[in-house]
Amino acid sequence: MGERRLIAVDAYGFAGTLKPRDASALLGRGVVAKAVKTFAVVALDDEASWAVVHDFGAVVFFGQTKAECEASLDHILGGLPPEPHPPLHQSFLIAIDPDAPPAVEFDRIVAPALVAPVVELLGLVLAQSVAMEYYEEDVTALSRRVDALAAQMKAKGRLTGSGDDATRFVGDILVTRNQIVLTLSLLDAPPLTWEDARWDRLYRELRAAFEIEDRFRTLEQKLRLIQSNLEIFVDVVQHRRARMLEWIVIVLIAVEIVMAIVERGRR
Repeated sequence: MGERRLIAVDAYGFAGTLKPRDASALLGRGVVAKAVKTFAVVALDDEASWAVVHDFGAVVFFGQTKAECEASLDHILGGLPPEPHPPLHQSFLIAIDPDAPPAVEFDRIVAPALVAPVVELLGLVLAQSVAMEYYEEDVTALSRRVDALAAQMKAKGRLTGSGDDATRFVGDILVTRNQIVLTLSLLDAPPLTWEDARWDRLYRELRAAFEIEDRFRTLEQKLRLIQSNLEIFVDVVQHRRARMLEWIVIVLIAVEIVMAIVERGRR
């Protein structure tokens, strides 16, 4: 059996979206080996050094040092709007073993060679995982905002702000959910898996290892709970507005009656 050679894999996720067709320019180096609408595979220094650029805001590096990854990231982020916080990072390993079939282990995958399908599939799942982590932070922040509204209602017996504010908040929830489903293509297997049972098995094992489906379902449940709570808040604010309008109508009627009485008294 041949000796295993380890290759480092590093994934970074951020808020900005990318254009895969501009992958080489984004990275500041490399040659595009494959480009489709949603991602591009870029050959960097040699055949053991690659990058996969995804349109939803994730880049996965193969066989790069930390300094090389950070240099490429600086180049990418320099062309994007300001980020709310530093890119999120996840790392993994590929063990190259010429005598072993493709398989997923605890913190690595084993492959006979660093071939294009391995780069593409691991690049996709690892990019989805780091992007999911980014959305998990977003959902946590949304949940804190809902908790603050609930605490305000408990302490004051009412909500400050307008119904429009709550409605916009509901819109934030819906936008976040749509981004998770659409930009990560969570329900779609890549065409590569349709062509070879080995790649289909590797892809499924990778998604299971990173718990992509479970994390998606957890996020979706949290978003539904947040949305349900917000709908209650919207109803409360709208009820308050309706009561206010009722009182305004009553006051206006009372003013008209008083004015009518005063006018009649003058006669």
